[in-house]
Order: sequence, then C-alpha cells, then structure tokens
Amino acid sequence: MDYLILILPLSLLPVFYYRDLYKKEKNQRLNIAKDLDILSKQQIFFIKKMIHEMKTPLSAIELHLSIMAKEHCCTKSVAMIKSSTRTLATIYDDIAFHAGKEKICYPAEWIELEEFVADRVLYFDAMATIKNIFLDFHVESDFYICMSRVELQRLIDNTLSNAIKYSKKSSEIVEIIITNDNEELNLIFRDKGIGMSEAEVQNLFKEYYRVSNNIQGLGLGMSIIKEICDDYGISIKIQSIKKEGTTFIYKIPKEIVKREVKNRGVV
Repeated sequence: MDYLILILPLSLLPVFYYRDLYKKEKNQRLNIAKDLDILSKQQIFFIKKMIHEMKTPLSAIELHLSIMAKEHCCTKSVAMIKSSTRTLATIYDDIAFHAGKEKICYPAEWIELEEFVADRVLYFDAMATIKNIFLDFHVESDFYICMSRVELQRLIDNTLSNAIKYSKKSSEIVEIIITNDNEELNLIFRDKGIGMSEAEVQNLFKEYYRVSNNIQGLGLGMSIIKEICDDYGISIKIQSIKKEGTTFIYKIPKEIVKREVKNRGVV
C-alpha cells in the first residue's frame, strides 16, 4: 500500500512538467505577439510621418520647376529634375495609397477616360522625353468609366511609369490605346522595353517584387494594380517577350463603362 502511495505522485510528474512547459511557451507567444503589435504600430507611425514629410518638399520642387521652365524654357537639366520628381511622386503616391487603403474609402464616379488618360500621359511626358521615348496615345471612341479617381490614377500611373522606366533609351515608342471589343473596354499599354520571362510575369503582382533592381521603385505598384483590378472586376492580360517588350491589356467590364456619342449625350 505504501509502495502505491509513493508511485502515484511520481507518475504525475510528467503532467506537471509539460503543464509548466506549456505555460512558458504560451507566455513567450504572448510576449512575441505584444512585441509584433508594438513594432507594427511603430511602422505605421513611421510611414505616416514619412508620407507627411515627403509631400511638402515634393510640392515645392514641382512648383519651382514650373517657374524655372517658364523663365528659362525647359532645359535638359530642368527636364532631368522633372523626370526624377515624377518618379518620386509615383513612389510617394503608392506608399500613401498602400498605407491608407484599409481606412480610406475612395468613392467611384463617372470619369471621362480619354481626358483622364491624356492628363496622365502629359504628366509623364518629362520622364519619356529624357529617354527620347515618344508617348503615342489614341482612342477609338469616347468612354466614361465608373471608378475612383485615386484608384484609376494608380492603375494608369504605375503601368505607364513602368513602361517608360523599363524601355530602352532613344527611338522607342510607348503606346496607350483605348479600344472597344464586344462591349468590353480595353485599356492597353505597349512598350518595346526589356520584356519579361514567364517566371517574372508570374511573380509580377507580389508585393515588393521588382523585375530589375537597377530600376527605381519599391515594388508596390503592380500589387496595388492587382488589388484595384480585383475590386472592379477588371481582368489583366500580359504579353511579354524578353528583350522585345511588354503589353498590358486591362479588360474593363461593361458594367462600369458607358459610351458618349458626340452631340447626343451619354448612352
């Protein structure tokens, strides 16, 4: 009987051991979770602070560039600065969009697509000019698209700036085309740049992925585009050949498109 009394408590030792071990591991996990939460909040604070601090100097640079262009014409130095500013502004807009996408609701509205795209083409003309690239924009008809202006701008800006950045210098053309195909609107960007392999195309929409480390950017642009397209039901088709160029085709569903007939209003 005494032997049994001695053995029973000993048999419970592994239970107490594993219970204490479980508690220690649980506390470690809780501490790690707290540390990660603190780190996440610090990162968000840093990003917001960085966005705020970047906006003022960028706006000042663009303002003074406009004054310099008027007073001294658009010299090569001014064009170089303007091109770099456009690149920085695109990176800034991506960071701001990425940081605020979960908190900010961007309302959709009917936007005249030709006018909107033409404005963005003009905005990136400085980037294209410095590389002797001609931006060729043509549209088959007048269309309105129901999207948020912020999200449509991110889609166009990232695609167009990438087409310019990944194109070779001199005598290259970047085409921007709007066509209507079986009641589905196609927004097409075609370049004659470095192109991509199948593996690169597969990885293109991953956050922070870049086809080339020699090109400026954070690798956020294409992942932002994918999120926006998924939200609006826009399908993306990519045709790319290494060292020959890339074509992006955004197929916009008819539900968010309407066509304008000249002098007869919108139908």
